[in-house]
Amino acid sequence: MICVLTAAAVRAAEKHTENKGVAEILLRMNAALAVADRVYERACKNGVRTAVFCGPGGNGYDGLLAACRLRRMGCDITVYYVGELDKFDRTAVAYAKNEGLKPIDAAEYIGGADIIVDAVFGIGLSRDVTGETAALLNRLNSENNAFKLAVDIPSGLNADSGEIMGTCFRADVTVTFSCYKPGMLFDRGRDVCGRIFVADVGVETSSAVRVFEDGDLEPYVRKRSAHKGTSGKVFIIGGCGNMIGAPMLAAASAHAAYLNGAGTVTVCLPSVHRASAASRVSMAMMKFLPDTADGFIKFDKKALDGIIGKASAIGIGVGMGETPELKKTVEYLCENFKGTLVLDADALNAIKRDFGFLSSAVAKTVITPHVGEFERLTGLPATVDNAMRTARETGSIVVLKSATTIVTNGTEVRLNLSGTPAMAKGGMGDVLCGCITALSCAFDPFDAASIACYRNGSGAERAVSSYAEMMLTAKDVLKFADYDEI
Repeated sequence: MICVLTAAAVRAAEKHTENKGVAEILLRMNAALAVADRVYERACKNGVRTAVFCGPGGNGYDGLLAACRLRRMGCDITVYYVGELDKFDRTAVAYAKNEGLKPIDAAEYIGGADIIVDAVFGIGLSRDVTGETAALLNRLNSENNAFKLAVDIPSGLNADSGEIMGTCFRADVTVTFSCYKPGMLFDRGRDVCGRIFVADVGVETSSAVRVFEDGDLEPYVRKRSAHKGTSGKVFIIGGCGNMIGAPMLAAASAHAAYLNGAGTVTVCLPSVHRASAASRVSMAMMKFLPDTADGFIKFDKKALDGIIGKASAIGIGVGMGETPELKKTVEYLCENFKGTLVLDADALNAIKRDFGFLSSAVAKTVITPHVGEFERLTGLPATVDNAMRTARETGSIVVLKSATTIVTNGTEVRLNLSGTPAMAKGGMGDVLCGCITALSCAFDPFDAASIACYRNGSGAERAVSSYAEMMLTAKDVLKFADYDEI
C-alpha cells in the first residue's frame, strides 16, 4: 500500500532522506526520469511536439530535468518558462542550455503541441493562481487534442485539501513522487489529476493513511481445504412492503455474498413478500420475518435468535425503511450476535445521532455510510479524520463511500481509488454490503471491507469497457469483478 502524505509531511520526509546523506539532486534526477519514462512512449514518435512548461520552483526544476532527459532520448522538446527566468535555478537552466534547450517565455507559446507537460507549480502552492499564469493554464486546458501530463501535481491544485486555487491544469496523467497527496484524492483532485502514477524516487515515507491497490490482494487467498461448511453462513436482512424493488436490492446483496465466497446465503424478507420473492430471488435461500401491517420487518426476538444461532455474518438495512422497529433490531443484534454485523443503508438511518450502543457491541460491527448517510449519522463532515474518530468511538470498521472510499479501523486508513463515475447510482452500495458480509466470514472485517471496495471498483472499471458508462448497473459490476483471486 502506498502512503498518503500532506505537503508538509512530504517536505519533512525529503529532508530526512537528505540528512541521511542522499543528495537532493539524486532525488530530482529520479523524479525527472520517472516523468520522462511516462512521456517517452508518446513523445518519441516522428512529428510529435512536446511542450514543457516550467515554473521557478522545485517543480519547474524537475520539469527542466525531465525535458533534458527526453531531449537526450531524441524527442522534439520545447521548454517554456513561466515568470522571470532569472528566478530559476541557475544550474538547471545552464544544464538545459547545454543540452540544446533554450527556455522560451511562455507568453510566446502559440499552441499546437501534441504533448503538454505541466511543471509550473508543485505541492507548495498556497495562493490563488491569477493573471497571466491563470490565463496560460486555461489556454493549455483548451487544447483538447493534446495529451496532458502533470509533474507531481496539477498546477493550481491544493495538495492537502483538493481545492482549486483560482484555476487548475487538467491532466490526463499525473506522475507524482514518493506518495499520494490528499488533495489528489478528495474534493476536485479526482477531476483534474487524471490517472495517477506514484514514482518511487528514493524518499522514505510512512503514514497511517495508505491507498489499497491491486497488489495488496495477494495475501488474501482461500485455503485449499475450504468447503461449504467452513466458508460461512451469511444472512442478509432487508426489504419492506411499500417499496416493490426493496426485496430485489436485498437479493442483489445476497447474490454478491455468494460471489464473494459465502458457503450459504439466506435473504431475510418481510412476510408480505413471501409470494412475489419466491419467483424472483435466485440462488439464495429465503427466510420470511414477521412484519407490520404496512410491510416493515418487526422487531422479533424469536425470529432474530433463529438467525443469530446460525449466522457467521449478517448484513442488514438494504431497502428496509427507517423505523423504530429497525433500530431495536440493530441494537438487539449488536448485543447478542457474536459474528460480524454489517450495517448499511436504512440500518444507519435508523440509528442516526444515537449510535453510542455500538461501542459496547458483542458483534464485530462494520458501518457502510455514503457521504450523506455519514453526515446524518454523526453530524460531522465526511472527512478522513472524522471517519477515524467515528471508528474509534464506536469500535466499528467505518466504510465511508464516495469517489475515494475511506476504510478505517480508527488507527489505520485504507483508501480505495478503484471505480468509475458510472457507479454513482442505486444498487452499488447494496452489492458492496453483501460483498463485505461474505468476505468477513473468511477475513478480519477491516481486510474484508478493503478487499470488497477494491474489487467492486475494479469490476466496474472492467465493465465500462463493454458497456456505455451511464448504462452500468450493480449486476454488471458483479459480472466483471475478478473473484478468482480469493
